[in-house]
Amino acid sequence: MDETEEDVERKLAESRARREALIAKWVNRGEDGVPQFENTNTPLCDEEAGSDNEEVTAFFAARQAELREAPAALVDEKELEERRVVARFILHHRAEKDGDMFTENTDAQAALQKAEDASAAISQTGASGDDWNDAEGYYKAKIGEIMVDRYRVTEDMCGKGTFSNVIKAEDMTNKMQVAIKVMRCNDMMRKAAEKEIDILCRLRDSDKENKRNVIRLLRQFMYRGHLCLVFECMWDNLRMAVKKYTKDKGMSLKAVRAYTRQLLIALQHIHRLQLIHADIKPDNILISAGHNIVKICDLGSAMELTEVEVTPYLVSRFYRAPEIVLGIKYGQASDTFALGATLCEIFTGKILFPGKSNNDMLRHFMEVKGKMPHKMIKSGTTWKQHFNEELDFKYLDTDPVTRKRKTRIVSDLTCKKPIIDMVMNRVGPEKQKSTDAEDHIYVKKSKQFADLIGQMTMLDPEKRPTTGELLKHPFVAEAWPTPKGTPAAKGAAKPAASAAKTAASAAKPAAKKD
Repeated sequence: MDETEEDVERKLAESRARREALIAKWVNRGEDGVPQFENTNTPLCDEEAGSDNEEVTAFFAARQAELREAPAALVDEKELEERRVVARFILHHRAEKDGDMFTENTDAQAALQKAEDASAAISQTGASGDDWNDAEGYYKAKIGEIMVDRYRVTEDMCGKGTFSNVIKAEDMTNKMQVAIKVMRCNDMMRKAAEKEIDILCRLRDSDKENKRNVIRLLRQFMYRGHLCLVFECMWDNLRMAVKKYTKDKGMSLKAVRAYTRQLLIALQHIHRLQLIHADIKPDNILISAGHNIVKICDLGSAMELTEVEVTPYLVSRFYRAPEIVLGIKYGQASDTFALGATLCEIFTGKILFPGKSNNDMLRHFMEVKGKMPHKMIKSGTTWKQHFNEELDFKYLDTDPVTRKRKTRIVSDLTCKKPIIDMVMNRVGPEKQKSTDAEDHIYVKKSKQFADLIGQMTMLDPEKRPTTGELLKHPFVAEAWPTPKGTPAAKGAAKPAASAAKTAASAAKPAAKKD
C-alpha cells in the first residue's frame, strides 16, 4: 500500500522528535546532574588510524613529491587565474547573499538570528509549484519525486545557500538517507560546484576509511539541468544544536572536548592537502544521526594555497581572523582562528567576537587578546583605516545622542575580557568553589580548554599552533580523569609498592571526608 503525504509527514515529525530528544541528551551530558557519558577517542594520527594508514601516508608522500618536483616556471598561470576568478566569484556572491556576517552595518544579534533562521530550515518541508526552478534558478523539488530513478525525495527544503538548495532523499538502492545539494542553474555557479567537487573528491580519496571527519561526497549527477551532489546524511549543525538543545547556554565540556578532537583531525586533513577551508563556523559543522560525531562541511569557499588573494572580507565576519581584517596575506592559520572562535561559542553559548564591522571586530579582538603587534598592523593593506600613525586605534563609534558616526581614538588597548574569564563564567562559581572531586576535574579541564582557545586565537597567525600541535594539547590529548572512589578508579592498576604507603595515607583523609 502506498504511503500518503500525511503518512510521510507523520513519520518525519516522529523521527525529528526522537532525534532532537537524543541530541539534547547527548550534548548536555555531564551538565547539571545529567548523567555522564563515555566517548571513544578518535585516532589522533596515521599510526593509530587503522588499515588505511599506509594508503594515507603514501597519498600525501606522493602529493608532496609532486609539489617539490614541479618547477615554478611550469605552473599554468592561465589555469591558476581561472581558479582565482572562480574564487572571486564565490567570495563576491557569498558576501552579497550572506550579508548577515559579511556586511559592515548589521547588528550582531540580528545577524545571528538570521543565521539561525536559515539553519532552522532543516526541519521544514512543504509543497512546491509545478515549475522546476524558481525565479533565482533554485530547483523546486517535490516530496515523493524520484530523481535519476534512484533518489526518492523525503524533504524538499533542508537549507538554502548562495549557490544551491539542499533536499533529503532515500537512496532506493540501499534504503539509506542522503542529502542532495542541488546547484542553481548558472554557468559560473556550476564552475564553483565543479571546483568544490574536485576538492571533496581529493579529501575523500585520501581518507578511504572515512575517519577524518570531513563530510563525504558519495557521487554527483545531472538532473533537469542542475548539477547535484550527493552527500552522506547528517542531522543538524552546531549552531542549531546550541540553540535548540542547550537553550543558548552552551554544550557540556565533555561533548565539546569530543568535538574539538574530531574537528582538529578534520582541519588537519584539509590542511595536509594544501587547502584552506575559508568558512569555518558553527553552521558548517554537522552532527551525525548518532549525535557523537561531527564533520566539517561546505567546502564551497575552500581554496588552494596558490589561489590566496588578499581581501578583508573572507570568512563569515564573526569568525574572521585579524590578518584577514587587516588585509594581510592569510593562510591555513585563519581556519585555526575560526575554529577556536567556534569551539568557544559552542561551550559558552555566546559569540566570541561579535563585531558589527571589520573595525568593530578589531575592537573585540583587542578587548579579548590585547593590542595587536605593531609589525602585524603595519604589514596590512588596510591598517590606516583602523589605526593612526602612532598606532592608536581609530574606532568608528556612534554618538548616543545624535546617532551620527564619529571616529574615536582609543589608546588603551589592553585586554579587558580574557577568554579564561568567559570560560569560567560559563563553568559557574558553584563548581569553582566545590570540594567535589568531579568538579575539581571539570574546573581543571575548563582551564585547559581556555588555554587551547587562547592559543588558537592568537592575534599573530605565525604564533598560532598547527593542528598537529593542538592535537597534543592537554585538553585534547589527556584522558578525562576518573575521580578516586568511583567504580572505574577502583578497577585501575594499584600504585607501585614503594609508593603504596604514601598513596594510602593520602587517600584516608579524603575517604573519611567523603
